[in-house]
Amino acid sequence: MEKYQSSDGYSYILGISLTIEALNKIPQYMEKVYVSKKAIKNEQFNKLVSLCENLNIPIIEDDNVINKLSVKENCYGIGFFKKYVHELGTNGHIVLYNFSNPGELGTIFRSAVSFDFHNIVLINSSVDYYDPKVIRASMGSIFHLNIKEYSSLEDYYKDYKYNLYPFCGNGTIELSDLELKVPYSIIIPQNYTDLDDMFKTSYYLKHKGLDSISLSSLSAIVLNRCYLLNLKR
Repeated sequence: MEKYQSSDGYSYILGISLTIEALNKIPQYMEKVYVSKKAIKNEQFNKLVSLCENLNIPIIEDDNVINKLSVKENCYGIGFFKKYVHELGTNGHIVLYNFSNPGELGTIFRSAVSFDFHNIVLINSSVDYYDPKVIRASMGSIFHLNIKEYSSLEDYYKDYKYNLYPFCGNGTIELSDLELKVPYSIIIPQNYTDLDDMFKTSYYLKHKGLDSISLSSLSAIVLNRCYLLNLKR
């Protein structure tokens, strides 16, 4: 068993709790689960075994696989699943532009689900969203999302002619003045200045020390604002 490669037709989930999340959300794509000899000490072990038995998914005890693939000492289980094709929903797209950091991508996935957004578009991303690092950072949120990739914003817009709300370093409208018209797409770049010259109208977050705020925090603030606007509908 080799470590994950993007060319593989499968990926894996590190940890028993995240594997249980996947078994509940995407059982049709789960293939097998490996556990360590110490897994019985985990409080969720019995639940994992019960789920695997009910779903007819093999559960295999193999410390060699666990030790080879895990990135932390207390990993007691690893779930393997087939990669699958996503279909986007019809509204509320979160468009992530030019992303290259697996940890940040997974964290934003988690924020998106927290604020009830379930459609993610990746534009010109160099991150494989099925990378176990992304899955781990998302804390299982990835299994609640529809994700689609495009090579450019132009290609995306050909398929979805939505109202676009980009966030830029030199934005013309402050976030607090944002009003959403459906259907809409919220565009968040990894680098705050990546979209500066692409849109006549764009949005920015008024912040005294913008350089010091993390991308995941910025994204959470933007998504929270959009979530509150959705509640008013």
